[in-house]
Amino acid sequence: MAATEEQLKQTLSKILLQDDGEGVVDGIDEDIIDYLSGMLHESGVEDVDETIVPFLESYGCDDGLVQEVCSAVSSCGNAPSVSNNNGGGASTLVTNGNTTNNNELSSSGGAIKLKQGMISMASTLTEQSDAELDANRYMWGQDNKVMAMTNEQREAHDSTTSAKDKRKQRKELEAARREYEAKMAVLKSQEEGEAGKASVSHMVLPDYRSGRNEKDIHLRNISLSLDNGTPLLDNGELKLAYNRRYGLVGKNGVGKTTLLKAIAAFDIEGMPRHHRILHVRQELTPSGGEVTVLNAVLEADVERNTMLQEEKVLLKRLEGADGGVGEGDEAAAAAEGSASAVKDKLEKLKSATASDDSFNADLKRLEEINNRLQILGSDSAESRASMILFGLQFTRSMIEGPTSALSGGWRMRVALAAALFIEPDLLMLDEPTNHLDLEAVLWLESYLRSYRHTVIVVSHDRSFLNEVCTDTIEFKDRKLNYYKGDYDTYVKTSEENVKNAMRVYQAYKDKREHMMEFIIKFRASANRAKLVQSRVKAVERMDLEAPSEPVVEQLWRFSIPNPGPLGRPIIAIDDVWFDYGAADASTKKPKEEWILQKVNFGIDLESRFGILGPNGAGKSTLLNLIMDRLTPNKGHISRNGNLRIGHFTQHSGDKFDLQLSAVENMLNIFEKADDQGMRSWLGKFQIQGTDALKPMMMLSGGQKSRVAFASLAYQQPHVIIMDEPTNHLDMESIDALVEAVQDFNGGLVVVSHDEHFITSTCKELWVVGNGVVTKCRGDFTEYKEETLKRTEKRIADSVKSLSAINN
Repeated sequence: MAATEEQLKQTLSKILLQDDGEGVVDGIDEDIIDYLSGMLHESGVEDVDETIVPFLESYGCDDGLVQEVCSAVSSCGNAPSVSNNNGGGASTLVTNGNTTNNNELSSSGGAIKLKQGMISMASTLTEQSDAELDANRYMWGQDNKVMAMTNEQREAHDSTTSAKDKRKQRKELEAARREYEAKMAVLKSQEEGEAGKASVSHMVLPDYRSGRNEKDIHLRNISLSLDNGTPLLDNGELKLAYNRRYGLVGKNGVGKTTLLKAIAAFDIEGMPRHHRILHVRQELTPSGGEVTVLNAVLEADVERNTMLQEEKVLLKRLEGADGGVGEGDEAAAAAEGSASAVKDKLEKLKSATASDDSFNADLKRLEEINNRLQILGSDSAESRASMILFGLQFTRSMIEGPTSALSGGWRMRVALAAALFIEPDLLMLDEPTNHLDLEAVLWLESYLRSYRHTVIVVSHDRSFLNEVCTDTIEFKDRKLNYYKGDYDTYVKTSEENVKNAMRVYQAYKDKREHMMEFIIKFRASANRAKLVQSRVKAVERMDLEAPSEPVVEQLWRFSIPNPGPLGRPIIAIDDVWFDYGAADASTKKPKEEWILQKVNFGIDLESRFGILGPNGAGKSTLLNLIMDRLTPNKGHISRNGNLRIGHFTQHSGDKFDLQLSAVENMLNIFEKADDQGMRSWLGKFQIQGTDALKPMMMLSGGQKSRVAFASLAYQQPHVIIMDEPTNHLDMESIDALVEAVQDFNGGLVVVSHDEHFITSTCKELWVVGNGVVTKCRGDFTEYKEETLKRTEKRIADSVKSLSAINN
C-alpha cells in the first residue's frame, strides 16, 4: 500500500527537523519537507535514490543521514497491504487458465490498480465474469467510488489556490492572531496598571527651565514608527503655530493617534519640554473608584496639584523657621490653596528677620509657586470645572457622584472636561464628539473657538472640523501636509492641487511625445541629424526633471438594493405613551413625567427623518418602539406584515461573534446564502482575501463597520433605522454611507449628532424632548442657534446655583 503524503512528511520531519522546527542541516525547513514529501508521493518511494538523494547532498547532508532518510522512506512505502490471494478480499480474473488477482476498492475509497497479466484473445468475447465486469466498470469510470475520487481530483485541479499558498495563508492568519493576542495582553496590563487611579487625563509635567519659552512648535526631520518597526512618519515636519486650531485628517490606521500619543509623551526628538501638553484618548477604561466627578476633574491637573502640595510643605517649613508667625486661620486658608491668603502670608514672611540661606530659598520658591498658581487660575478652579461639566450635559447629582457609576460614554466626557479644565498649551482631542449628543457638541464647538492656546483635533465630524479648525494637517504617505482653512477648504485645495499636478504631468507627456515623434521620423535623415541629436538631449533633460505622475485614489462606494413596492401603512404610530417605570405600580410615576407622551407620526418609503434631542430624551427608546423591541404602555404601532427593517448603529460592528470570520458570521445570519456568493458580496465592501476568513476580533473598527454595511445591504430593507451611524467611521466610509443612503429608495430614520450626515440624508427634522415628539419648523442651522442659546442659559443658571450652595 503506497504511503500517503502526510506519512512521508512525518517520516522526513522526524529525521530532518529538530523539536523546535529548525532543520538539522542549514537550509532545510518545513517548506523543504513539504516539497520533498510531495515529490516522493508523486514519483513513488521506489525512486527515492533518484528523487531526493541528490537534493539532500546539495544541502551538505552526510552519507549516514542520507542513508537513514532512504531507509525510513523505503520502509514507509512497504507498509502491509490488502491480501492478494484468492482466498478472500480479492477478485480473480480467469482467462484460459491464467489467473490475475485484482484488489477491490478499500473501504477508505482507495482506487483499484489493475495488475498486468496475459489475456487470451481466443476466449469468448461475449462471455464476461463478474471480475471482468468490475474491471471494465473501473476502467471506464463507471464505478461510484472512482467517480467520487475523480470529482475530488477535479475540484482540486480547479482550485485557484495552490497548496503552498494555502499554507502561507494559514501562517499569515496564525501570525496575525499572535500579534493581536500580544497587543491585547499589552492593553490588559496597561488597564491593570491604571486600575483604581482617579486621574482621567494624564499630562507629563513641563520643565520651564528648558527652551526659550517660545510658544510655537517647529520640528524638522522627525520619524515615527510602531513597536514592531512599521514606519508611520518618515522625515516629516511638525509645525504648530500658537493659538491656532488644527484638524488632523487621514485614513484610519495611518497613525494619527500614535502621533498624538508620541507628542504628549515627549517621545518625539526635539519636542520642547516647557509646554503643557495633554492628549485625550478615544476610549477610557473604568477608573477612579469612589472619587467624585468634580474631584476627578480637579485632580487631573497634575501641575496644579503638585504645586499645591509643595506650597503646603514650604509654608509649614517657613512657619517653623519663623517661630510660628501667622498660625491660625490664615494658615488654614493657605493650606487649602487660597492664592490671596498665601500672598498675605508671603508679605509677612518677607518682613521676618530670619537671614538663613535656606529660608530665603524657600521663600523665593514659594513666591514662584504662588505666581504660577495665579496664572493657572487656582482660586477659580472649582467654578471653572463645574461650568465645563455643566456644558457637557452633567447634572448636579452626577457631578457630586462617583466616577465608577458612569458608563463609558460619560467617563469620556469626564476626561474631556478634565482636559478643558487643565487648559494646556497644546490640547489634543481624539474623536471628542463620539460620546456627545448634539447639544454638547455645539457647546464644545463654541468653547474651542475661544480657546486661548493651540489645539489639535482628530474627528470624523466634518461640520465640527469646519466650525473649530483654522488649519488642516493631512497625514498621508508618511508625511504631514499643511493647509490653511477648515476641512471643506482643505478638500477643495487638495482637489485643485491634484488637478494642477495632472495638468503639469499631461503637458510634460504631450511635449515629450511630440519631440519623440520628430526624433523617430527623422532619425535616419542626414540633413536633420543635428536637430535630432538636440531633441534627444532635450528629452533626456526633460526626463531628469520630469514631474511624478499624480496618484488619483479610487473612492470606495457601495449601494443598498432598493426594495420592492409595499402597501401603506408602512409604519403608523398612534397615541403612543411609554415609560420604563410605568409597569411598576409602586412608583406611581405621573404621566407628565413619562419619557414619551402621546406620540403620533407615520413612516413610509419616502420618509427621511432626522431625530434630534439631548441624551436621555428618549430618541433610542423611540427607535426601539418602532422596531418592536419595546411595547407601548398605551397606544398602538402598526406595521406592514411584509416590512423589512434594517438597523445600523455605532456598535453594529460588535454585534457579530468576534471569534468567527466575516464569512461565517454572514452565513449564520443569512442561512440560505452560499459560501462563495457571500465572499463575493463581502468583496464589494473591501473585505477580501484573508480579511474575510480571519476572526473578526482581528479586524479594525472600520473593517467591522464595513461588514455591518454588507449585512445591512444584504437584507434589502424597506426602512433603515440608524442610531449614531458615523461614530468610529473615517471620512471615506461616511461619504460612502451618505451616497448609499441618498440613492436608496426606501424609508430612513436617523439619530445622529453629525450635522453633515443629517443635512445630507434627511428631509425632515423631529425633536424629542420633555416627553413629546414634535416636527422642527426651521432648518438645522436655526435649530443649532436656538439650542446653543438654551444650553448657555442652562450652564449659567447651574453654575450660579452651585456657587450659592458652596458659599
